[in-house]
Amino acid sequence: MIVGVGLMGQHLAKHVSDWLGLSKLVLVDHAESISVGGERVELTDFAATIAAKSHGGVEVAAETVNITSEDDVRALFERHGQIRYLQHTAGISPMPLTPPEQLTKEDILGACEVNLWGAHNVIKQGINSGAFVHHARGVIILSTSATVGSEGRASSAYEESKGGLLNLLRLQSRYFAEEHGLILNGLAPSPLRGPMAAQNEVSAARLQAVEDAMPLGGLTEPKHISAATMFCWANECWAVGEVLTTDGGYTKHRPIYGPLG
Repeated sequence: MIVGVGLMGQHLAKHVSDWLGLSKLVLVDHAESISVGGERVELTDFAATIAAKSHGGVEVAAETVNITSEDDVRALFERHGQIRYLQHTAGISPMPLTPPEQLTKEDILGACEVNLWGAHNVIKQGINSGAFVHHARGVIILSTSATVGSEGRASSAYEESKGGLLNLLRLQSRYFAEEHGLILNGLAPSPLRGPMAAQNEVSAARLQAVEDAMPLGGLTEPKHISAATMFCWANECWAVGEVLTTDGGYTKHRPIYGPLG
């Protein structure tokens, strides 16, 4: 199951059946239409395209769900059980590059509702509905952000909500593993070139600044995140509650050799 069919979710959807040998793929998004290559495409049509590429080998379902609603998410898992792999990429970044004192209560709580509670709700409803195969080493991957806690130039509301998500990963992962057989890890990419990271001219300029400062050159791309995802999916992955930063070294400390100042 892929929750959030944006840039990352689309790339994963196109390749995941080959990587995992799936019989069924469930694509979940909050909107009935998604942006694919700059054009609006119905989620059901995108799902049909993915199914066609598998030549009938994979059933692909499209679901429009409000992940903040307990009833909606519970019903989702009642329709689709026996989940072994869940990739959660859904998130919002309201009011980017806005100083914290200019944000409203709605900005902060809105981001927390989607980014933190939304992920918590998906895990909660999946467990309580019995949708995850109990003690069968199910894998849940949550998307955080490389720049949270290291940069402070994105959306303050986004960073605060993702900080809570990091604590969910780090502080509850052992419980999920021991109690439910769920391996919970996170991926933290630096900004990708997509609608979420380039909402206006200022955000687009920040994206260019990230690219200019990238030690490995270029921006993080979906293929980089997919490589990290495949590591977390592997049965040999021995990480629990870890966050794998996929940012080309952007957020790492830059040593200074020579005069200071």
